[in-house]
Amino acid sequence: MIMNVGRSYHIKDSFFSLVNDPYLMGNKEETNYRPHFFCFADSHTAGIYWAIPQSTKITKYQAIIEKKIARHKQCDTIIVGSFGGKDNAFLIQNMFPIIEKYIAHEHTIDGSSVTIHHELSESIIGNAKKVLSLHRRGYRLIFSDVDRIYRIMQNELQK
Repeated sequence: MIMNVGRSYHIKDSFFSLVNDPYLMGNKEETNYRPHFFCFADSHTAGIYWAIPQSTKITKYQAIIEKKIARHKQCDTIIVGSFGGKDNAFLIQNMFPIIEKYIAHEHTIDGSSVTIHHELSESIIGNAKKVLSLHRRGYRLIFSDVDRIYRIMQNELQK
């Protein structure tokens, strides 16, 4: 499968079983593949991608964004934007590394790919890279143990 920036993907249940991280937003409704995940390539290791969960619970995440802005003057961990004609929250705070082996398929509507607007994609990726940079400097902005999951994905690539 060719991974394309600006697209949304579904992840296999086997990934969540393998990494066994309680903070990951795993699939819901058994095989209905919710949530969707925006993916982009890792800049350090070829074959590793970062998966960012998407949610339609805009009211919930808008309230979190407002609290973060009130407290820190900004919110880099959640971005709201349009996907498939509906507002979605892109949850950078819940991102994690993954490899193609664990991507089930691209999200489609009536057989057609759903593309995330280029400017929104760039904004999500920019914020995600900023959050990853802060993570590497010791700031805990991502809920899951992305360092452990990253090592698991590196090992999977070597198999």
